[in-house]
Amino acid sequence: MRNRIIFGLIFIHAFGIQIARAAMLGTAEIIILLVVGVLFLGFIFGVFMLIYYLIKKSRSQPQIAPNNVAINFTPPTAYQNPTVGEKIDKKEDVKVNGRIALPQQHEIRYVSPDEIVRCEADNNYTNFFFSDGDQLLISKSLKEYSDLLKPQGFVRAHQSHLVNPKFVKSWLKEDGGTLLMDNGDKIPVSKPNREMVKEMLGK
Repeated sequence: MRNRIIFGLIFIHAFGIQIARAAMLGTAEIIILLVVGVLFLGFIFGVFMLIYYLIKKSRSQPQIAPNNVAINFTPPTAYQNPTVGEKIDKKEDVKVNGRIALPQQHEIRYVSPDEIVRCEADNNYTNFFFSDGDQLLISKSLKEYSDLLKPQGFVRAHQSHLVNPKFVKSWLKEDGGTLLMDNGDKIPVSKPNREMVKEMLGK
């Protein structure tokens, strides 16, 4: 920019000398020189205005040090590596070698679906009844285990009951339909589920 200003001053000085010489010329030459001078001065003025605009624009923009790199320490929201506790919580229902995981406060118990006689809802908990007479209360809803065990042949006999057909001893025609299990438990069958339960049991 400094070189352009110096060049402009030199040119204006030279232009003044040319005006002095033109005093000895005719009127036509003087008019031509004046027109050329006006055009040149307009050009110089435009250059200065452009330089002024560029300087003003560069000052208004934030200055960024060339060797500084902005580092964002915030982990991405789209994917965050889950902790071990989250992995256990999310995968606690996943089958492991044909078994399902039943998490408790101090342990995770792995059981085969063939060991489960039935499941019963208890508010937001699920009570598991096993073929060996054992019983386990899990802090998960019955719906979650219903979705997990249906592919294993389990049937939702009632809103609060999920049964393993392998342990159904008989269908009792009392109260519209009741399942008698091998361990002696009686499970009510809701009206909307009767036909489905009968089909699963082979009628």
